[in-house]
Amino acid sequence: MGSSIKSLSLMEEPSGVFVVALTGGPSGGKSTVQTMLSDVLENAGYKVYRVPETATILLGGGVTFADLDPDQQENFQENLLRVMMRLEQTFIDLAHLNYEKQGKKTVVLCDRGTMDPSAYIDRDGWLKILNKLDLQEVDIRDNRYDVVVHLVTAADGAEEFYTLENNATRSEGLELARHLDSLVKHAWIGHPHFVVVDNAATDFEKKCHRVVEAVLTRMGLPDKRWGKDIKKHKFLVRNFDPDAAFPVPFRDFNVEHRYLVNLHDDGVQVRMRKRFDESGTCNYTLTTRQAPLAGQRVEERRALIAREYEALKHQTDPSRHPIEKVRRCFLWDNHYYQLDMFLSPCPGLVLMEAYLAVPEREKGVDEVDGPVVMSVKDMLPPFMEIEREVTDEDEFSMFNLAKKVGS
Repeated sequence: MGSSIKSLSLMEEPSGVFVVALTGGPSGGKSTVQTMLSDVLENAGYKVYRVPETATILLGGGVTFADLDPDQQENFQENLLRVMMRLEQTFIDLAHLNYEKQGKKTVVLCDRGTMDPSAYIDRDGWLKILNKLDLQEVDIRDNRYDVVVHLVTAADGAEEFYTLENNATRSEGLELARHLDSLVKHAWIGHPHFVVVDNAATDFEKKCHRVVEAVLTRMGLPDKRWGKDIKKHKFLVRNFDPDAAFPVPFRDFNVEHRYLVNLHDDGVQVRMRKRFDESGTCNYTLTTRQAPLAGQRVEERRALIAREYEALKHQTDPSRHPIEKVRRCFLWDNHYYQLDMFLSPCPGLVLMEAYLAVPEREKGVDEVDGPVVMSVKDMLPPFMEIEREVTDEDEFSMFNLAKKVGS
């Protein structure tokens, strides 16, 4: 069983299928968001499959998780993970048949993801499950879903709307809901495209809109119908000491980028990425970035295997250096940041990236002219010393940072 589970690597499939994991704490709004997102995507011409929540299916069969002893809980989470991956693969297979036979692009919406069970069991038990199923944590966290969206529980910031009524298997109080939300959220730190949607919006509908926009942005279909769009921001960091104590939990990865030769001179950029953590587990990605069209660049990504990566290294662009860096992923104020510490060819350079939508806060007592738009800088971690935003400065693009002098 272990080997068959391990083979389910969704992102190794051909393009035409986009996989979304909707996760979060209890009463975060996943069911409503899934329906809204499904409607938006179907209206845009996509076929949509919705993978049901595995825990709800199993707990609905009469299991009361709180009544299980530690061995039973571990066994339950092991089988939950098995069933979850099988359910996902069923819909993924159908999605690819849609695309291969009918040319129909398909989105698979997963109600929760493979890292969620880790929040309901201790670390040793979780690692034991992974070992038994012959799974790598980095693989099931980073390679299964194109984007992971975490909806913060209503118990954190929207307590008056926290309810147990819409799920008969739910029994968490406010404090436990907040605790589980935090565990699930931190389980996903390290995923390349992780978005946290909190309850800062003035109403739940706006929270749903933020989720829809986050998914569409990742798909290359930004939707500005509901106000300010999410945008990738990049900042130049100064005086950062990677060896100093860091104030929040984080995960570090070693990353190598290589640009490949483009013989067509059509503005298309092709690069490979190798990423590995302290365990040595590697994943490989090929990104093709099209020339700008109507002011936007469209990126296509696909997973590579190690053999493909090594073979493609022979096509490395001789006019550009390989880029080596350490990427630190962390959460601050429910925003997901990626801090890049460059080792080569720009040793000492530190850049920080995040997808942010500048929020509006309600006017204060002495303010009379409508909502006040905050600046992006107001949202940044106070423990990071930011020199300036460099989002629109071409010299800080990876493509230009890799360029050899004289090329």
